[in-house]
Order: sequence, then structure tokens, then C-alpha cells
Amino acid sequence: MGFGDFLANRMKKSIQKNLNKSTLSEENIKEVLREIRLALLEADVNVDVVKKFIKNVEEKAVGQYIQQGVRADQQMVKLVHEELVEILGKVNSPLEVNKKPSIIMMVGLQGAGKTTTVGKLGHLITKKHKKKTLLVGLDIYRPGAIDQLVELGEKNGLDVFEKGKQSPVKTAKQAVDYAQENGYEVIILDTAGRLQIDKELMKELNDIRKGVSPQEIILTVDGMTGQDIINVSQEFNKLLKLSGVIVTKLDGDARGGATLSITEITKLPIKFIGEGEGIGALAEFHPKRMADRILGMGDVDTLFEKAAAVVDQRTMEKTMKRMFAGQFDLEDLRNQMGQLAKMGSLGGVMKMIPGMNGKVSEEQIAQAQQRLFVANILMDSMTLKERRDPRILKAITRKQRILKGSGRSEKEFNDLLNQFDKGKKQVLEMAKQLKSGRMPNLGGMKFR
Repeated sequence: MGFGDFLANRMKKSIQKNLNKSTLSEENIKEVLREIRLALLEADVNVDVVKKFIKNVEEKAVGQYIQQGVRADQQMVKLVHEELVEILGKVNSPLEVNKKPSIIMMVGLQGAGKTTTVGKLGHLITKKHKKKTLLVGLDIYRPGAIDQLVELGEKNGLDVFEKGKQSPVKTAKQAVDYAQENGYEVIILDTAGRLQIDKELMKELNDIRKGVSPQEIILTVDGMTGQDIINVSQEFNKLLKLSGVIVTKLDGDARGGATLSITEITKLPIKFIGEGEGIGALAEFHPKRMADRILGMGDVDTLFEKAAAVVDQRTMEKTMKRMFAGQFDLEDLRNQMGQLAKMGSLGGVMKMIPGMNGKVSEEQIAQAQQRLFVANILMDSMTLKERRDPRILKAITRKQRILKGSGRSEKEFNDLLNQFDKGKKQVLEMAKQLKSGRMPNLGGMKFR
């Protein structure tokens, strides 16, 4: 269950269940506000933020008359949505990367995922902003920290500047000189963290800040640590004058309520949220989009952005042409599944589709994800010739070789081929309907 799921499963149901009258009054919104308050508190939203949120929604809702053609629950969702956007920061706060070079100083406590986030941020800036980016290793205290950054850089095509155990302040200044001499447009400083805030850490960070004058000082916080991230944000902000926050690990069991509280309490914008382990699993934070997700409305904008960033358009166009020409084979299916995997988990993608959140259970999503996993293993055990011509897979010797190589069952093998055949027939039928000028009938298509 990722960030927003817990609230999405509670808030919208509560509103729909308790509002069925034509007027929003104190009497008929009392129960829904009570349940929303409980949902927010259970999600670990700060108590003061909850009080303000409920008070503002109540003031807006009480006495309002429903617009013609709009149900009471729909209008209440609208009011709750507006207030969520308000406490989340109203608008997106983009990175400041227009100076040459632009310096981003990343700070945070140990264990928050700062070094990994530095790699993800470097990847995002390189891909989206098309900026030549330099990562700088300044954490000389945590064993393996600089090696981890170097490995991230090598694995993902990002350049790393490091000087071993040398003074971090001196290394930061040298990195800026190196970047200017070699045409780097963005510098990301991976500074040291501690298990807790102390004077020694803050002095070093302040010295780095004074030495290189970064345009952005961004705090990385762990979304699973609850209310502590607010205290940490306040302490770092007081001493370093932060420009924003990145919240990590919001794809796991974090209820994320403290994330809802950061901007309201500290007035610091959330710049990005981490939603997975992959290098591309760092999403720009948009208050409206997050409010949409919390209320189960999906997040089409982010879905399209993810697709544009990771999907190979030429490959997808080629695959679509083959599909509608009746030439679609297991190799095409394998490529399609690879493109889908780049966008993140199946559950995460489905929750961004309007109307899907809550329609498919976590268990169903897990089962579908497992089927995709099994299908990949089976197809990886096939030769290219077999994937290109699935008809030859009927040969017993081929099937036995694939089952032995993949470690999967005969039933799983047969299920894959049966589902592939059904899907291919459905696509061909759609192609026929489109060619004849008719709208394709999608009613019979099921994701199994």
C-alpha cells in the first residue's frame, strides 16, 4: 500500500456513504467529517493540521446548496479536494536549474536514502531537463557512501566527482571549478548525514553552503518515519534555510500522513517523492495531482509523463503496427511488458488511471503482477525463433526444454499461450472493426 492509498480507501467511501441529501448542513456532514478526521489521524497527519483541515472544510461546506446536477457527495469531494491542495502547497515548486552551473546541495540524516536520491535526481535532470550533470561525493564518514555514489553513476551513465577522504568543503569548491571547466550545467552535492542532528554536522554543512552558494538546498526525509520528518525538516530549515524537501520510501507501507503535514507546518515545498527502487522512481510533486490520488481520482498527468519519459515511442509504434496487421508475437509481448515495467509497479500504474483505484483489490493486483513475472521467465527461456513463431511451441521437446529452463509448471506455460492467443484474436477483431469504420467493442476484453 503506497502513499495516498490508505486515505483514498477511507475518505471517498466515507463521503459517499454519509451524504445523500441535497444540502450540505451541519447535521448531514457531521459524520463524514468525523470519519475524515479519524482517517487523517490514522494516516499520521499532524494533529494541528487535521484540526485546521476539518475546520476549513466545515466552514466551506455548512449551509452550501448543491449546484444543479451535482450530488452532495460530489460537492463535498470538491471541497475536500480544494483543502487538500491547499495544505499540500497549492502549486508545484520546480527545481532552480537555470544558472550555469546550478548547484543543488542535498542534505539529510543517515538512512533516509539521500545518496540513492542523488542518483535518481541526477538521472531525472539529465533525462528531463537535458542538462549535463555532475554528482559530487562529500560523505567521507559513512563507510562505502562515496563508492555507492560512484557505482550509481557508472550504472546509469552519470559522472561523479570525488576526492576520497579530503575535506568536503575543499572537494565541493574543486567540484565547482571542475564543472565550470568541463561544461557541466548542474552540480548535485551528496553531503554527509548523521544518525541525528548535531553541531559538528551542521557546521560542516554551513561551511559547504558558504563555500559554494547553492541555488537549492534540499532535505531528504524518510516517509516511513512518521512525525519525526517534521521535526527534522524544521531543524535543518532553521540552520540551513532549505529550499525544499524530497520524501522517500512512499511506495511501501508508509501511510504518508506526515508528508501531508510538512508544507503546512514548515512552509517548505515538497519537490519530489520517491516511489520505488529504480533509478526513474522519483516523481515531481504536484499538490493537485496528489489530492486527486488521495481521493481516488487517478493521476493521468503523471501517468503520461512517466510514459513519455521511459517508453520507447518508436518501439511502441512498431509494435502497434504489427498488432493491427496480425503479426503480433511473443517477442512483441515481451517488449511491451518491458516498457510497462519501466513505468513502475502494475499497482502504481493502475492507481493513476481514473476510476481504477479501489476497483481492483491489492490481492488481484498482486496476482496480475505475479502472472507478468511468470510470463517473463517463460519467455526468457524461449529462443527468439520461438517467440517470433509461437506455433512451433506445440512441439513437446520445445515445451519440456522451456519448462526445465524456467522452472515453471506446464499449466503456467499453457496459460501464457492461451492468454496470448485470446489477446491476439481480440486485437484482430478490433482492427477489423476500425477498418470498417465501427467503434471497437471493448466490453469483452478483460485483464486476467
